[in-house]
Amino acid sequence: MKQIGFIAIVVLLFTGANVYADTDETASDEMKADANQDGKVSFEEYKVVHDARILERFKRRDINNDGFIDLEEKKIQTEKKKEQHKAEKKAEQLELREKYIEDRKRRKKHFYKY
Repeated sequence: MKQIGFIAIVVLLFTGANVYADTDETASDEMKADANQDGKVSFEEYKVVHDARILERFKRRDINNDGFIDLEEKKIQTEKKKEQHKAEKKAEQLELREKYIEDRKRRKKHFYKY
């Protein structure tokens, strides 16, 4: 019984150490954007580091590649998201229906055994 308690304490200690280690790594990743080393990250410093992601996101939304996102592009993207959501919902419904049918078949077989 003492061994189980000791093992539980050791596991908890190691688990807690990992949580704190992840927090420090996240903080250091955010501080990598601090170009002037003042201990604070301004929006401009943050933007420079994350510029590639921002540009990629903008290009994905700028469908006709004119450098602007207008109302038509916004409508097209909204419709595309709606269609994607409908397709995902339909696939989910089909999967649930198949599970339901299989469950009914299984229950019928079980019912007719008796």
